[in-house]
Amino acid sequence: MSAPVLVIDIGNTSTTTALVDADGVREQRRFLRKDGVAANVPKAYEAYRGRTLRGIALGSVVPEITPPWRDDLSGRLGVDAWELVPGAPLEIAVSYPEPRSIGADRLANAVAAVHAVGAPVVVADFGTALTFDIVLEGEGYVGGVIAPGIEMMYSYFGEKTALLPKLTPAPADQIIGKSTAGAMHAGAHFGYRGMVREIFHEIRNSTGLRAIKLLATGGFAKQVLHDFDESVIILPDLTLEGLARARAFALHEPF
Repeated sequence: MSAPVLVIDIGNTSTTTALVDADGVREQRRFLRKDGVAANVPKAYEAYRGRTLRGIALGSVVPEITPPWRDDLSGRLGVDAWELVPGAPLEIAVSYPEPRSIGADRLANAVAAVHAVGAPVVVADFGTALTFDIVLEGEGYVGGVIAPGIEMMYSYFGEKTALLPKLTPAPADQIIGKSTAGAMHAGAHFGYRGMVREIFHEIRNSTGLRAIKLLATGGFAKQVLHDFDESVIILPDLTLEGLARARAFALHEPF
């Protein structure tokens, strides 16, 4: 079995690392951005040092903290780092007017989604922002939708109101809240699912593809989509796998 790739997914809230090979994703670790890159990179090194690695596959939506993760960590581990950037060769076509504006995470999701279920497919990523990306047969990646993440909804409650408490996202089991917190959870939970449903409905109408598949990933996917009334496949490791697959294709390596 070939050595795994160390995958690094740099997001707005946190950076996720993992070892990825043909057998799947393992040894995931999450490093909060608020802890600082100067502390997080050494922690990541300690977690993976001594491993036999094929290399690093990195995707980032935070350019200012990318160099330490890419250059410092690869130097410490003694392996080359490959970064998924707009314009990198991909297994899927990109039919988008401004391809260089697409985030690395969204491209990785599209690559992994096509491997998982084929095209056409919609990928919903429940991260700091909620993104929908559409991949069509023949056309490849054609565009998407960006909406606020569910944490933003909760933050707005606390920042823009005088009396509503600061809460963290949590599921609601009934639509009628019996307390202020219960009412807030109900509004966020059911309202957010309604937004997801409506966006997916409009994507189906726009493409004319009633049977287009919906995949979901990201930290809040399971919570938001619990008992969802649309057929959806939840793949928590989609972005990590997509980064590893994109690297293998670009470097002409087997996955």
